Amino acid sequence: MSEEEKKVTEEAKAEESKVEETKAPAEEAKTEEAPAAEAQEPSLQDEAKQSSEDAKAETAEEKKESVEEEAKPEAKKEEAKTEKKKEVVADGTPRAPSKESREEAAEQRKKKGPRGDGKKKHGKRRRHEDQEQSEFTEKVVQVRRVTKVVKGGKKLSFRVSVIIGNEKGKVGVGVGKASEVLTAIKKAISDAKKSLVDISTVGSTISHPVRGIAGGSNVLLKPAAEGTGIIAGGTARIVLELAGVGDILAKSQGSKSALNVARATVNALGQLRSFQEVANLRGISMKEMLF
Repeated sequence: MSEEEKKVTEEAKAEESKVEETKAPAEEAKTEEAPAAEAQEPSLQDEAKQSSEDAKAETAEEKKESVEEEAKPEAKKEEAKTEKKKEVVADGTPRAPSKESREEAAEQRKKKGPRGDGKKKHGKRRRHEDQEQSEFTEKVVQVRRVTKVVKGGKKLSFRVSVIIGNEKGKVGVGVGKASEVLTAIKKAISDAKKSLVDISTVGSTISHPVRGIAGGSNVLLKPAAEGTGIIAGGTARIVLELAGVGDILAKSQGSKSALNVARATVNALGQLRSFQEVANLRGISMKEMLF
């Protein structure tokens, strides 16, 4: 071998020895790090256990607080009951309320307001409606059940006849139809208010004989002396009572249908005229007409 080849082999050996020297400390460091990591693992497990225990403790505390909050109103109710029991004397007569209870009641009234719920209500409108309702009296004359045959079966409905009056010269008859009786009555009342008739009376009776016709019904009305009363039957009597007529003679000459008799009676009352109206139509004075 030449000198150059010897030099190359020596250099290669020297490099190999250097690489081995660097590898040895790295392997030693790895062997030292392995037990350290093994020692760290149990510490991490301990921390996880502690965190889970802390979370459980927090949830238990929250549950206790919620239970206590729920129990507070019940405890207050029980305290109020015990206070009420204390206010009662042994013989059963209640004691006078304390100043604190009076003050609390006054504060609650102020909060609620004069009408109780603190809401604004239309007082004038309500009064007007109440006056209208109290002015007229309603009487149901007839309730008829009507069945209509339709595709798939029968349809049931009700027809109600109502008479309303204020007993001061106003009277009306109305009819309502609906699937329920109450709604039919409401419709009949509204219909009767639309067909009100003003009548003219002389004292407690009518001014002259009159005849009313509605359908097949024919009703004759005649004036009567004071103290006679209402000589009439059926729906004609109801109409005359609600109109405010005290003494009268009536005769139904025709169909006895309740609705038609009532309408015929109202028709007859609507034909009544006072002495002044007749005198004005004739163009003469009251004296000339009467005497």
